[in-house]
Amino acid sequence: PWTPDFAGQNHTFTDGEMEALMTRRNMVDYLPPEKAREDLDVFFTLLRTTYGAYEYFGGDEVFEKLKAESIEILEDTTTPYGSTLIRLATALYLPLEGTVLDGHFTIGGSHLFSKLRTYYVPDIYISDPTGLSEDYVKPTIGPDGAITYGFFAMSKDGSDLPDTLGDHELNWALCESASSYSYSREVFYEGQCQGIPMLESRHMSASTPEGEAQLERFASCGGEYADAPLLIFDVRGNPGGSDHWLMSWFEGWTGQPAQPHRVFGHRYSQLSCKHHGPSYYPTERMGTWDIQMEDGRWVEREGYTFLLTDRITASSGETAVEFLHTVENTLTVGIPTSGCSLGANHIDFYLPNTGLRLYFGTGLSFNETMENRDGVGYLPDLWVNPVEAPVAVARLCGYYGLKEPVS
Repeated sequence: PWTPDFAGQNHTFTDGEMEALMTRRNMVDYLPPEKAREDLDVFFTLLRTTYGAYEYFGGDEVFEKLKAESIEILEDTTTPYGSTLIRLATALYLPLEGTVLDGHFTIGGSHLFSKLRTYYVPDIYISDPTGLSEDYVKPTIGPDGAITYGFFAMSKDGSDLPDTLGDHELNWALCESASSYSYSREVFYEGQCQGIPMLESRHMSASTPEGEAQLERFASCGGEYADAPLLIFDVRGNPGGSDHWLMSWFEGWTGQPAQPHRVFGHRYSQLSCKHHGPSYYPTERMGTWDIQMEDGRWVEREGYTFLLTDRITASSGETAVEFLHTVENTLTVGIPTSGCSLGANHIDFYLPNTGLRLYFGTGLSFNETMENRDGVGYLPDLWVNPVEAPVAVARLCGYYGLKEPVS
């Protein structure tokens, strides 16, 4: 029901209107109210004809109500929102917030909802969590490297977290974000942590020749680590890019293409066909969906792999999680990822009068289950404050005799 044919929309926009919608321009702060209303109408027409998750989030029945709310906000001159542009952006944003749970969707650069953040209680470890709520107690790596339990929880701002549980007083701290790390500037870097090979993937796209060369190295080096008894694969702070590099690396590393259990659809709309071109989106398919399903394939592997994640890990960064979930002897260490996987085939659009930028997917994707993970993300196997994750993994490997002790 989320992917019906829609041939009746194939002539919604003229060629000129499509060009305008996909052409970046300077935003206009002040313009007549009727021009802002025109952009509001275009926005909801754009969603109805192009947005991949339109039917998933309720279709016309839901979005017509959201549009009515947007019009009311736009025309409410008693509330000062500043410029016409800000008023329009606010009128589009507020009704969709909380309904369209899509981690990629932005209006004027602002994501539609705040992602949950992860909090922890430093220096408290529990050997027996019996009687304590699983909402707050998670498996972690202790100070000696043993797998134990600690206090971790997801919250919008931490205000709803308990002050005590059992006999424990809980002084919650925010897990450190990617901006706190002393990351190297490399897009991809090969190093080690206490003798364990460590691959750091910071972005899966590049804007410089140096970055492009690093991605080429990433794509080609998988086979060199195929027999590594221990490997840390680090995608903390990786907001995404292209899956192409990761796919090549994974096939070199495992000897077979990645095949997670997933289903995804490509919506052949007027604008997606215009954007991607006939070689990718044939015009004869316009008005239909292409649905593909992969049953998934398990990869047997002797060595142990530790995948490091944090709340910035998103999009193609989360693809790494999906891929490595298919590999034997892999553990994810850190905190939940960003949650940016529902949408697919994302495009920038610009409203014709204001130039307000929109960004959303024209496809739909589910991985492992039919659950929408956006805003929550993939949960780790072992919860660790991300900035401490590499050293914690090294402690674990030492404790369980997986590596030679460092003298």
